[in-house]
Amino acid sequence: MAMRRLILRGAAPFIALSALLVAIYWKLVFFGTHYIWFDHYDLCQLDIPTLQFVAGSMHRWHFPLWDPHVWAGVPLVGSGQPGPLYPLNLLFTMLPLDRGSFYLATLNWWFIAIHFVAALGMYRLCRDRNISRTSSVLGGIAFSCLGYFGSVPQIDRANAASLTPFLFLFAFRILSGNRRLRNAAWLGLTLGLSWLSGHHEIPLLNSYALLFVVVAVFAWRWARWRRPDPLLLGHTAMAFALGGAISAVQSLPLFEFGRLAKRWVGTPQPIGWTEKVPYYIHAQYSLPWKDLLGLILPERAGEATLFTGFVVMFLAALAFIHRWRMPELLYTALIGAGALVYSLGAHTPLHRIAYELLPGLEKARTPVRGMYLVGFALCLLAAWGADVLIERRHSLLPPLAIVGVLGTVFLAFHSSIPAYNLALGLVVLASLVALICWRVPGRGLILVALAALEAGTVAEWRATPIDHTVCAASMLDHRELIDRLREKLGDGRLALNVNDVWTSPGNLYGFDQLISFVAGVPADVLKFNFADPETQKFFGVTYFLGRTPNSPADFRIATDSMGLSLYRTPSARPRAWVEHNGHPGDEPVFVQRPDTDSVVLRATLRVRGVVVLTDVLYPGWEASVDGRPAPIQPAYDALRGVQVAAGTHTIEMHYRPAAVRIGGAISLAGLLVCLLLVFRRQATPSPDSESPDTSDR
Repeated sequence: MAMRRLILRGAAPFIALSALLVAIYWKLVFFGTHYIWFDHYDLCQLDIPTLQFVAGSMHRWHFPLWDPHVWAGVPLVGSGQPGPLYPLNLLFTMLPLDRGSFYLATLNWWFIAIHFVAALGMYRLCRDRNISRTSSVLGGIAFSCLGYFGSVPQIDRANAASLTPFLFLFAFRILSGNRRLRNAAWLGLTLGLSWLSGHHEIPLLNSYALLFVVVAVFAWRWARWRRPDPLLLGHTAMAFALGGAISAVQSLPLFEFGRLAKRWVGTPQPIGWTEKVPYYIHAQYSLPWKDLLGLILPERAGEATLFTGFVVMFLAALAFIHRWRMPELLYTALIGAGALVYSLGAHTPLHRIAYELLPGLEKARTPVRGMYLVGFALCLLAAWGADVLIERRHSLLPPLAIVGVLGTVFLAFHSSIPAYNLALGLVVLASLVALICWRVPGRGLILVALAALEAGTVAEWRATPIDHTVCAASMLDHRELIDRLREKLGDGRLALNVNDVWTSPGNLYGFDQLISFVAGVPADVLKFNFADPETQKFFGVTYFLGRTPNSPADFRIATDSMGLSLYRTPSARPRAWVEHNGHPGDEPVFVQRPDTDSVVLRATLRVRGVVVLTDVLYPGWEASVDGRPAPIQPAYDALRGVQVAAGTHTIEMHYRPAAVRIGGAISLAGLLVCLLLVFRRQATPSPDSESPDTSDR
């Protein structure tokens, strides 16, 4: 019985977090065929199609390294987005498919799983800081479901941000002198995982936030006690080295792709690796000062909302007033303040200084996304504040003053707030006053319930009725045209009007699609004008999707109930052909693709010539002719060509990227080192002057 009670006691927080997430996202859980969360152009055009392509390959027992379905081919791992190597993504891509597509329930549970990781991390961080279980549940559910992180749509950004509490869990242990070597290994492992999430922005901000806190604490201790702490810097450096090693399987191919590709950042033309993102782009995505009111006013802020709610803001202020002497609380406040300054971007001079001086920061072009880190700091402070309120070791004046300020601001803008949110805000404010003034039983549980109610406001914005979708309609509809296209396309390519079709049919259904929404494209390919119908014919485009034809020569095959039509494009060139002295020959070339990373060409040549394949030339592609290695030579500056002699030949091309192989070996070595450090026999930790309790909590 004692063991059973112990197990139930340990499982209770996980059950509570799960139950709260189900209650907050009840529409996605119980009505998953009527509500979705992914009605956003990044998700519908890039994230979900790419991951569905990965899922289709993995169900054929093959992990793809090359994506042949977009832009004449791009490296999958090198492109990064949306994190094909991230463990949670791999788990969900292995779940059953519905005729090759994700079930809507799978996508909805994917979203909830990301938020459970965030809630669990914040709960564990709070407990590690000796915060009560109830307050820790509040902190976990608040960070997971409120504010910028609670509403951010992109899978790659959300995955990286969900690991933020785990990062600072281990960082705070290192700062307090708690088994530094072991926790440096855990920190390195978590950092490495965050860089596998697929996008550089959140991992970069988290890395700088960690460095910012560690350097500040090191300098403060040195100035205060005249005693430097070189081990603090040493263990932090070790953690970053391990994180870099573990992420190498992603970061090395990404670095290779970055040098060879161009990326769209909002400028008229895509930019290369050595070009800075212009500062006016950062200014465009900076948070205006007035939008900070969104922390307590339920309104959208671009792709997400800042709404953190009265409960979190009140409790965070209460914690700072009553426990500001706690080192960890000051570290947290420092993180939040730094992230807030960063999020304001061009509206403060400090961001421009960081843009000019800090390596890589200019590539993080959306400063407002730093608000996820502000939300993290506020929610951790709120967990401390909940303990303060529950213990009631305070006078009535400070908490009532905080509620008064929040209520005044809220009522000053009440005319712009929907009636339901206005009523909910007044109920929450009144409940906080009651909790302050009277000894209400179960104060902690009431605070959790109030935070969950406010989180429901954010969940309402994220859950969209299927019949009201904008971007997702392109993913969920047009099945009859897709079925017709599947019958007819063969080895041709598909082009589409990107203003009519807001998704990537190529990756969704395994078609070769010429133009698609991607993270970047090999620079040599952009020498071609893919919008030109003649260029499309050169690349073997045989069909076109749109509401109107792409050229007068196109003829319509079918139109669906949504007004989208499938057109046949005549006179397209074959996907591969033979050239003699720079002139196309008439010998046919048969193209076969055994898997995404291989191409087999068969041709009979009258005289020596070059077999040209209209797929992009990229490092890692190797060729053989009749089983003997042969060099791949550039054709038309960007495509693949192989010279062969007269006669019948079989040409095989395989993608074997050295960057992935080397990166994978480094990642495996880094992982092994982390595991050895984590599970090695621990020596007695040295005490720290600020935290005499150095045992694992």
